[in-house]
Amino acid sequence: MSWLEPYGGQWTSREAAHLLRRACFGASKAQLNQAVADGLQTTITKLFAARPLPEPPVDQTSGVSWTSGDNYDPSNGANYYYQGTRAWLVGIMVQEEPSIREKLTLFWMNHFATEGSIVRNAVYTYKMMSYLREHGLGSFRDMVKQITIEEAMLIYLNGNTNTAGNPNENYARELQELFTIGKGPEAGEGDYTNYTEQDVQAAAKVLTGWRVDRTTKQTVFQSRQHDTSDKTFSHRYQNTVIKGRSDANAGSVELDELVSMILKQPATSEYIVAKLYRWFVNSDVTDVVRENVVLPLASQLATDWNVGPVLIKLLSSQHFFDVKLIGAQLRSPADLVIGILRALTTFQIPTTSEFNLRFRYLISFSTSMAAQQMSLLEPPSVAGWTAYYQVPGFYREWLSTATLPQRNGFTDSLMKLIRTPNGGQYALDSVEFVKTLDHPDDALLLIAELNELFFAIPFTESTTTRLAEDVLMDGGRSYEWANVWGQYVSDPNKDNTNKVRTSLDRLFSYLFRMAEFQLF
Repeated sequence: MSWLEPYGGQWTSREAAHLLRRACFGASKAQLNQAVADGLQTTITKLFAARPLPEPPVDQTSGVSWTSGDNYDPSNGANYYYQGTRAWLVGIMVQEEPSIREKLTLFWMNHFATEGSIVRNAVYTYKMMSYLREHGLGSFRDMVKQITIEEAMLIYLNGNTNTAGNPNENYARELQELFTIGKGPEAGEGDYTNYTEQDVQAAAKVLTGWRVDRTTKQTVFQSRQHDTSDKTFSHRYQNTVIKGRSDANAGSVELDELVSMILKQPATSEYIVAKLYRWFVNSDVTDVVRENVVLPLASQLATDWNVGPVLIKLLSSQHFFDVKLIGAQLRSPADLVIGILRALTTFQIPTTSEFNLRFRYLISFSTSMAAQQMSLLEPPSVAGWTAYYQVPGFYREWLSTATLPQRNGFTDSLMKLIRTPNGGQYALDSVEFVKTLDHPDDALLLIAELNELFFAIPFTESTTTRLAEDVLMDGGRSYEWANVWGQYVSDPNKDNTNKVRTSLDRLFSYLFRMAEFQLF
């Protein structure tokens, strides 16, 4: 049986939760139930369905739109707008209906990485992110060409200063090493198996002349700054020659030929599929996985370079639902923070009209992710976050003596009262949240339900009992919880409410600190 045949096994909340965690950070109980009722194929169709683009971010103080460049006040400082964009992005991730779009957008922002602290203009970063959000399931060929001339990328990798008389090789190198074909084992001095230093130099000449116009703040091609000589590539690209041109279309035509040349190489589609696999499935691309999953999908991708059908096939496959892959990843900070918030039903983000209050809520979650070493719009380098490329650790990079306390601090903070103009609320109101579950009065069934919602791996019977008696009941018997909960339901006075809240907060705090919770 092909590993990529459509999955035909059981479809329960366990499998549905696995898909929703990997494709869109997670889901609420109601969304999970809907996915189970819909079945796999309908759920996949919904995850990949086109949907309206989100409204752009606005100024966190005034509510005025700035993403077109109008009302963008440089005197506020670049970070002012980046912080507003981060808060806006968290809001979309948390509130959007189940869809692959936001997790895929984050993938592309990590793949075509730029650092906001270097770009220093959130208009450019937002524009590039919006393009990736709108076209992320479409043509990879078109994406590469567009990202090459995006203002954010031109500034970040010095394409903005790449001229005929003084070619800058930064983007030409990363285009091949990180964005398309990948760097293979070094075969010799200046020869990286998939490309050579000669190819970096030739590609840099192809890309001369693109600029961010100082007046319009938009990308233009200046033919007088373009290298008009013929560009000769190495044997790694079959000694291809891109003919030099000098007319107004020279930049676009030569860029198209450069991208076509790179995409003709079989290593390119394999490299892109392997990155998608590591993001959505598992970091361990073994020889057998390469043979049975990566190469067949790479062959499919290379036929037309459309990403959506490849991902649909992968996420619908027998391989994706292999029990050994459920819980095989460590949660990234986004999977941890956004995943919990998506599952909660008791937390209400302020409306879009409450600009400053909404910003303060959402930026706190972005700040927590940054403390866990995943700063949105600010990856550590052009290679993106180390957890997606650093051999052999990969996802293990997320956990350290520095980041684990930050993770625990975040989950503990969910049960602390957030002050608001109307009094306050909990991000996780444990009492109100448990009321929404099917078995709030049965300790063992309650814990089993929480396990299904928040954990990828089922608890053993002994673990469920231990959590019920040692944690929830603080040394009591599991059946005693029915009486504690019953007293609260019949008389929700302050004492009874505090009693169940103390028990439930203790349980949630413990659950979110378990080693098993870090897996998804």
